[in-house]
Amino acid sequence: MIYKCILRSSFALAGGLLFAFVLGWAAYRQGLFYDADLYGLEAALLVAAAVSAIAAIAAGRALPWWALAPLGLAAAYGCAWLAGPASVKGTADSLLRWCAYGAWLALAALFAARRGGRAAGHVALHAAGLYFVWGGLAGWFGWIRYPDIVYRSSDAALSMTGARLAGFLQYPNASGAVAAFFALVLWQQLGRPGRAASVFAAVSLVPALTALLLTESRGAMLGLAAAGLLSLLAAYRRDRRGYGLAAAGLAALCAAVAARFAFGAMEAGAPGSGIWTLAAMTAAFAWAALPLRPHAGPRASGFFARLRRQLTHIWGGAAVFAVCATIAYLLIASGGGSGGRAEGSLETAGARTLYYADALRMFADRPLLGAGGETWRMQVGLYQRGPYIGNEVHSGYLEVLIDTGALGFAALLAMLIGFAVILWRKGARLVWGPAAVFLLHAGVDFDWSYAYIWLLLLFWLSLHLSLPAREPVPTRPLASMRTTSASRTARIVRLAVPALLLLATAIAAAAPASRYKSAAGAYEAAQTARGDAAKLALLREAQRDNPPWNRPRLEAAALLPAAERADRLLDGLRYEPDSPTMHYAIGMAYADSGMVREAETHLKEALRLARFDRDSQNAVIARFATLAQQLKDGGDEEGARQAGLAGIGFFQRYGELYARQYAGKRNPWSGTELFVSAKVNAAKCAMLAGRREEAEPWLREALRDGDADWQKEAQALLDSIGE
Repeated sequence: MIYKCILRSSFALAGGLLFAFVLGWAAYRQGLFYDADLYGLEAALLVAAAVSAIAAIAAGRALPWWALAPLGLAAAYGCAWLAGPASVKGTADSLLRWCAYGAWLALAALFAARRGGRAAGHVALHAAGLYFVWGGLAGWFGWIRYPDIVYRSSDAALSMTGARLAGFLQYPNASGAVAAFFALVLWQQLGRPGRAASVFAAVSLVPALTALLLTESRGAMLGLAAAGLLSLLAAYRRDRRGYGLAAAGLAALCAAVAARFAFGAMEAGAPGSGIWTLAAMTAAFAWAALPLRPHAGPRASGFFARLRRQLTHIWGGAAVFAVCATIAYLLIASGGGSGGRAEGSLETAGARTLYYADALRMFADRPLLGAGGETWRMQVGLYQRGPYIGNEVHSGYLEVLIDTGALGFAALLAMLIGFAVILWRKGARLVWGPAAVFLLHAGVDFDWSYAYIWLLLLFWLSLHLSLPAREPVPTRPLASMRTTSASRTARIVRLAVPALLLLATAIAAAAPASRYKSAAGAYEAAQTARGDAAKLALLREAQRDNPPWNRPRLEAAALLPAAERADRLLDGLRYEPDSPTMHYAIGMAYADSGMVREAETHLKEALRLARFDRDSQNAVIARFATLAQQLKDGGDEEGARQAGLAGIGFFQRYGELYARQYAGKRNPWSGTELFVSAKVNAAKCAMLAGRREEAEPWLREALRDGDADWQKEAQALLDSIGE
């Protein structure tokens, strides 16, 4: 018996350390946003989950069915792949991610099946939270160096103080959501029994809230407010809700004071001095919040006891919260922090409305199975109805919808609703609020692109999904032999099927993940290789291990002679048929070879797929002007004329695009420098195509709108027309 207890304790300790390490490492690796960082973990998780599931069968423990729910999303991406995705690599990467999420959830479910594992899991979660929060704060205070841990911008719409905490995720909004998650977990812990847990929560809550305020993430703050209300109703008993409100208000006030001084210290160029205010506010909150905790036992009658009861009554707590929250808002707003941004314009909301409308148009074209992973990045240029820069759709739900269609979205909803039903039946009161932070914020941002956030959310859910049922299932001692036989069959199925499904997933997915990891390593090595030959060899190795990956293909092609470049690049269209980048590279390769028709075909397709890419539009016109001149210098007059006509065609379509886009509004086509280069190069094309009369008005516009260099070139061309 003692041996078994020691073994279980050792298992819980080792497992807790491993889960904490993975969560901390995932945060440090930019939240595993990039697939190259994730491949190795995917392979390891899949193998570990399969081995653990088989070992669980030997121990007579069944893997719960809910642990395999993420595999439904993996299957949806598989269906999108079979239907012909916009990006084979993007779809394969997303499929592997969801397989890994399923493996992670299965491991967490097996680990949390016993009480000791759940306790160790909660400790691991808090350790990961401390690492994330204090890692970000350490970067803010200048104690550690980490790329882009502080986001800096002089644009008041992006940062009122010029600096925002981006954390290990290198993105303030996502870091704000994670900080809000941990803050809510800690706030719930304040109202739980146990002195040690309450003290830990009291000294950890203010730093977490301060980190949130330093991100200036309005969406994360609103998500925390909404999820906090849910937590108040679900996690706090009726007689403790007043205390919960009072503690929340005091924590918000202390964090606001700490954040204001931290912003000021950053603006003054001495960010490290902000730690003293944070330390003081942390101590002040602990000194105020811990004595306010309701005590079990006989009711005290002293002055402080009566004051505590008044402040922690529901109305007293609400009053404390209202006063403290108001002061906190005024402190931040007057200090130029997140409150100031909250009063700003609605430009962000307007931009996201455009994203969402275009995403729904994508969904309408492929409603059932979607277009696979990376649909937004691959097709945004085709669907966008106006010029904007949006590499992400800024909604996790819409991303799943356009990637996997109605099938994948139904799988996502089924997973989340299924989890909710199980949690409701088990009476898991603490799970709702923190989970809601991620689920709400994902509606307006791309949190789900970070594997770290999914790992964190699924781990949190598993700790509560693994709780024992509130009521034992009744059994009938006098069962017939047929019933006993049927129950044995059901038990075998319950034990074997989930484990075998996980094993099959590991067999199918672990090998590709390992190959893709090798490809990522070869590509990274190529970036520092000495000499073109060594770099080309490494890029070809990366391409061999991950054929759908077009980035090594593009970089390798740039090292090849022009005659070979286009043929090498054409193979990339098998994996990304609607990639503007691939069509652009192929078109430019044909232009380098002097093949006008082929270049025009692919460049026209590239600009159809990314018509508001002004840099590409300008570059294409310039390339045809150069090509026409090269052909003329080589004695190919007809080729020069064809290249010039192609350049004129691109320029005319460019102008028509902006005429349609800005019909009835001020058109930047005239009166700005944005299109001067296109006009000068189009004039060159017209002159080389023998249509000199068309060039003159374009050159006069360039004279009017361009800078000194463009004016000089335009004047020289005008003078040549008059000769």
